Amino acid sequence: MKIYICLLKLCDFLTFSSTIGFATIGGVSYTVYKPQPYIHNYALMYGFSGLLHVSLASPAKEIREIDYRFLNDIERKIYVYPARPRKLVIKRMLLNIKGEGLVETQLRPKSIYPWHVAHVYFGPGSVFETVLLVFDDSFKIPRNIRIGVKRQGVFTVECREAIVKNLVNGFTDPVNLGDILKSSMNPDSYVVLLSTRTRRRNVPYSNVIVKAYYKEPRIHLLSTSIDGREVEFRVPLLSVK
Repeated sequence: MKIYICLLKLCDFLTFSSTIGFATIGGVSYTVYKPQPYIHNYALMYGFSGLLHVSLASPAKEIREIDYRFLNDIERKIYVYPARPRKLVIKRMLLNIKGEGLVETQLRPKSIYPWHVAHVYFGPGSVFETVLLVFDDSFKIPRNIRIGVKRQGVFTVECREAIVKNLVNGFTDPVNLGDILKSSMNPDSYVVLLSTRTRRRNVPYSNVIVKAYYKEPRIHLLSTSIDGREVEFRVPLLSVK
C-alpha cells in the first residue's frame, strides 16, 4: 500500500452537500443554499477512478437507499478520504426562477412574484486536501478529476507520497464513519461534519463524515511536502478491501 496526500485545486465552480437557509434582503425573502466545506469521499473515489458519481447512483426501490455501483471494485484499488478545505473562494449567485422549465412550479401559484434563490458556492481558486491510499500498483493517479454531472467540480490533482510519522490520539481529520466502523477502527466518540439522508446498503453511517475521537493512540499522523509547504493529516489507515 502507498499513501499519498493530494491537493485538489478547483478550476470552475462547485456546489456540494448544501444546507438550506433563508435570508431577507430589501424586504424580499430568499431561499439560500450554502455548501459545507467538506467533500464526501465516495464522490472523490468515483472522481479518482474516472467515473461520474451522480450518474452511477441508482435508487434501490425496495429499501429506498442508494446503491453505489462499482464502489466495491474501486475499493480494491484505492481508498480516498473525505477532503478538507485549505483555501475557499466563496461566490454568490441570485436566481429569479419564473417557471421557464428550470424547476417544477405549483399549478396554482400563490404569488405572481418569481421564486428568489441564492446559491453560495465555491469558485475557482478554492483548494482542498485529501489522503489517497493505493492498493494496486497499476493504478495511475489522474491529473484531473470531476466529482459530479450536476456540480461541475473539475479539479487539478497534485499528489505526493506521505510517510507515517507517529501514532497519536485525539481527533482525526474528516473520515467516513461507516468505513472506519467496517474496518474495526471504532472511535470513542465523534463529531458529525457532513451528513446525508441516504445510507450505503448494509453499512450503517456510511454517508456520515465525522471527526472521530480516540483516547488511545490509533491515529496515523501522515506528513509530506507539497506545493511549498508541509502538510499533515491525522487519520486511521484502513486496510485493503
